[in-house]
Amino acid sequence: MSSSDEGYEETAGPTSLGRPLALDGVKVRFQLLFFIYFIASSGFVVFRNVYLEEMGLSGSQMGQIGFLLMATGVVAQPAWGLLTDYFRAERTVLIFVGIASAVAILSYPVGDGLTEPFLLIAVGSAAYSAFQTPVGPIATGMVLSRGFDYGSVRAFGSLAFAIGSLGFGFVVGTLSIVSIVYFYVAGTALMIGIAWSLPGGRSADEGDDVAGDDENETNEPRLLEATRMLVTSPTFLVIVGASFLLRLSAMGGEAFFSVYMRNVDASIAAGPWTLRPDGMTGVAWVINSGVEAVAFLYALKANVSHRWLLVGGGVALVIPNLAYGVTTRPWVLLAVQSLGGIGFAMVTVATVDLAYDIAADRVTSTAQTLLTGFGFGLGGAVGQIVAGTLYDAVGIMDMYVGIAVLGFAGAALGLVVSSDGRSGKNQPTG
Repeated sequence: MSSSDEGYEETAGPTSLGRPLALDGVKVRFQLLFFIYFIASSGFVVFRNVYLEEMGLSGSQMGQIGFLLMATGVVAQPAWGLLTDYFRAERTVLIFVGIASAVAILSYPVGDGLTEPFLLIAVGSAAYSAFQTPVGPIATGMVLSRGFDYGSVRAFGSLAFAIGSLGFGFVVGTLSIVSIVYFYVAGTALMIGIAWSLPGGRSADEGDDVAGDDENETNEPRLLEATRMLVTSPTFLVIVGASFLLRLSAMGGEAFFSVYMRNVDASIAAGPWTLRPDGMTGVAWVINSGVEAVAFLYALKANVSHRWLLVGGGVALVIPNLAYGVTTRPWVLLAVQSLGGIGFAMVTVATVDLAYDIAADRVTSTAQTLLTGFGFGLGGAVGQIVAGTLYDAVGIMDMYVGIAVLGFAGAALGLVVSSDGRSGKNQPTG
């Protein structure tokens, strides 16, 4: 399969408002890559604990597996980012981590046949996370460095997750729970083929001999110097901090959402049909993911600065948690899902674009993996711990109010950022 595209330079520009899904060869491949990546992993994300429960693991053991998955991703992502930038080999790294993650997830069906599967599952889960989590941020860096509108590519990931969340419920019921593993392996094979077909935008991918840590003819800084400049940038630290607090609030809320819906007995009756709490949870996820996909398409087309995308998106992202803490009306609980989807899209587009704008070209992948690892990843891990602690201490509704306050603090932190978009003039205010 060809690894070049003769029309790349002419078609790499962002799409207009009227053509958010414009079809050019390279962009479509990125959209397919995100779609396959998210739909292949959605079954594992949604039904992992069901699989572990069928293996006989306890709730505590399932919690430990969940922590391992998050903690390993936090550590591994920046390491993969630095490695990718050092060798300038985005495609090669995507292909390698894809193969390795597919091998690692096979520990689940192997462990299912053991009397004591926990140790093998723990090791396999850590390996899976170490290889699977870098795919998203590295692919994001590739999209941005080639001049594409990130939102119109990332939207395909949200759409895929919504489809997968619903679809795997039928797949698991029809086949068996192990199907989530084999669908991931098959999806990864497709993703690897797409990654191989992408044009090489970095030297090592194109076969040149300039990979490594040398300065080039454009006086681009060395890898370590570029990394130092990135991690000491006040603006980068601000967006990582805001991402951490916002993800803490969002992920903490998501972790207990199904529990909340059951606790408040959220249900809607329409004639002879009644939507019970578990059904309400599924509908809420579909609304959230569907609106999120549309919001990704248009997040950067509203002529709003990155600063206000982050602040406004942060507020919208956190409002659902506040709503859960002050009302139990079913229609309100469903209505606020739209705000959550819009907010997540706005925050994600703002932060990844700001991180790309701040970083030197030498550390594009490093910037995205640091943001994803220490902002979204670590924030999500801490969010589950904070939410669980508050749940035990004050109850589920007051817990949602507490994590909403932390989320609003993250949105307020975004006010410190001043952005002139892709002009390279992002600086902290004050």
